[in-house]
Amino acid sequence: MKFKILSVIILFILSASSVEQKNTELKGEYLGQKPPTTIPELFAPGIVSTEEGWEAAVSFSPDGKEFFFTRRANIQGRENRIMHMQLIDGEWTKAKLAPFAKNSSEFETFISPDGKTIYYGSDRTKPKGVKTEGEIWYSEKTANGWSEGKYLTETINKGWVMFVTAAANRNLYYTGGYNGKYGLYKSEFVNGEYQEPEYLMRGAHPFIAPDESYMIFDAQPEGMGKTQLYICFKNANGEWSEAIKFDKSINATNTENIPNVTPDGKYLFFHRNNDIYWVDAQIIENLRPEEIVSEEDSSAKENSANNSPGVFSVMKKIFRNIYTN
Repeated sequence: MKFKILSVIILFILSASSVEQKNTELKGEYLGQKPPTTIPELFAPGIVSTEEGWEAAVSFSPDGKEFFFTRRANIQGRENRIMHMQLIDGEWTKAKLAPFAKNSSEFETFISPDGKTIYYGSDRTKPKGVKTEGEIWYSEKTANGWSEGKYLTETINKGWVMFVTAAANRNLYYTGGYNGKYGLYKSEFVNGEYQEPEYLMRGAHPFIAPDESYMIFDAQPEGMGKTQLYICFKNANGEWSEAIKFDKSINATNTENIPNVTPDGKYLFFHRNNDIYWVDAQIIENLRPEEIVSEEDSSAKENSANNSPGVFSVMKKIFRNIYTN
């Protein structure tokens, strides 16, 4: 009898220990995860990246206190959901449906650099009278949280659209298809209105740097479904460089896509094999062409004639940390 009681007690202790491990509190930056090096690491295994689900499309708020991602409970399914976690009193909440989200197929969030707007795809019912094809919506940050979803301008939504990202000047970059031409598009924000979409190049899921100095995206040059990550840099004339493919440490499985660089410029997140990975964003600077670096240095020397060396050095460091770190 004593042996049975002791066995029950031991089983109870082991069970309690297991539950405690599964509900370990998450604290600190980036869900308390150990920062990666220049070799990609699985992000928050068992918490965000799960064995049974499909996770992708990471987006952190500029203050680092909100985290959004897309989850599909079944890898083979189509029921995408926008998940949300928040840092409250130093601890992260468990992942749950985003406050603006509907219980329908919704995916691929992106928070604007100023933290005031979040863009996402949704198959929810469009406003009355709207007959455009696009399914991009947005919510705005208010004193009470995120607003109800609003349908993005028909100038952009008039075609097939997905994965919208925004620069600091509110220009939008996204995957689109108009009149049978699919690829990366840009819509400039001028005088309070978005302009006609401008075709840029082939590819999908563009992440645009806040200052528009570089763009990361995925493409399938080796065949349908074999996605790889690429980057383009903008030169002093405002022209994009040739697309540069990330090396095999990033493009390791032909499933790499949906990139996003954190607002602090420290880490590059991307999707691989149904999960979310992250890596030190120094790999971006390692790929920057020498001629573009030389152009930046020449521009810096010209500007230094009108700035004291001390002030210029500080400002240059600040901007590099924010935008190109």
